[in-house]
Order: sequence, then C-alpha cells, then structure tokens
Amino acid sequence: MNHFYFQSFGEYRTLLEQFNVTAEEIKGEHDSKPYNGILYCVTDERGNKLGRPLKSSLFGKEVGYNALQKHYELSKSAVEKKKIRENLRPVIAQAMQKASSREGLKRLMREKGIGVVFRENEAGRIYGVTFIDYRNRTVLNGSRLGKEFSANVFNELFDNNSKQRNETRHKATDNQPRGTESIRQNESSELSPGSVFSLFDMGQSSDDYEAENFAKEMEYETELRRRKAKFRRKGRQL
Repeated sequence: MNHFYFQSFGEYRTLLEQFNVTAEEIKGEHDSKPYNGILYCVTDERGNKLGRPLKSSLFGKEVGYNALQKHYELSKSAVEKKKIRENLRPVIAQAMQKASSREGLKRLMREKGIGVVFRENEAGRIYGVTFIDYRNRTVLNGSRLGKEFSANVFNELFDNNSKQRNETRHKATDNQPRGTESIRQNESSELSPGSVFSLFDMGQSSDDYEAENFAKEMEYETELRRRKAKFRRKGRQL
C-alpha cells in the first residue's frame, strides 16, 4: 500500500483489483460506539469473490481503516508536490485525440506505462474511469484530473467516434459505382447472359451510339452469311 499514491477508497480498491483482490468498507455501531473497518477478499479474473471476506486486522494495522485515512492525506501532498496530475493530463489528452475506442485508448496509455480502468453499467455506459500511473506509482480517478477526463466525456468521445465510423462506412457505400452493389449481391449466384449484358447496359451513354450501330451491322452481316451458307447447303443436296 505504501508504494502507491491514492486519495480515496475507490482508487485504493481499483488498484487492488488489478491484483485479484477487492476491499469493502464497513461502518456500524457497537455498544453505542461507531466503528469503521475494511474487509478484504480474493477474486477471480472476472472480479467474482472467492471464499469469505477477511478483516483487515488479520493482515496488520498498515492496511486498516485508520491507516488508509492517513495515507490519503500523504498521497494528496505527494501528488501536488510532484505535479503528477499536471504531468499526466497532457499525456491522456494526446491519447484521447488519437484513440477511436476504449481498447485503442488502453493500448496507447499502456505504451506510456499507464493503466486505464473503465467502470460501466449493464448497458455498457461508462460511469467511472481510473488511471494507474505505474511509473509514478499513482492512482487517480478521471474526475480528479479535471472535468475533461470525467466518465461523461469518455462516453461522448467513444460514441462520437463510433458514429463517425458508421457515417464513413455509409459514405463509402453510397460512393460505390452504380451496379457495384448488385454485382456483389449476385457474386455467389450464376449469372445468365442476359444479366451480364444488363450490367454493361447500365453504364451505357449517348456517346456509345457508334459502337452500338457497328455491333448491329456486324450482327446483320453474320446473320446474312449464315443464311447464304444454309442456302448453298440446300442447293448441293438437290
């Protein structure tokens, strides 16, 4: 715990979850006296708890409730003194400009030695984001960095990028040459001679009249030669 800076229980828990451990704050009253405590539990890769939670007292006072409160204050002073927040903002902002998806942002941040943890609801909407700067050993929620790094901003960022990608795909489809779509739809089926010729007819313009007339003349001459040959064969038979 003493090796990382974090200023809230949420940031602390996010850090623990990277090592398959979760924590829970407990508050209550015993003999008319309020008490606060921490429970720890091992988790699987999906975050599901394994076994029963254990009291922090089993691991020592260093990971207890009171020790955490002191650590929050020490972390706040250290983060401000080392200007970790100020140095982290431009790095994240640059990655946000380049990334088009959550995974893309995580990859860019990982290259800088920074982990990104998104928390989302069942609908897939982000309601929280935490950055773990492993080089400076600091955990910071996005909202602590500024409103431009809040969960809502990331929702809008990825939603807009997704819409832009869809619009680009639609434009690419709309800009296809006429007949391309029908060709693709019929790629797996056998084309009849008529359908093949109709594809060429779709692109025909008034400038093709000379070629069309030439083709008709050639067709007429071919038919004429065929008839003459047929007539000669009949004459020999007589």
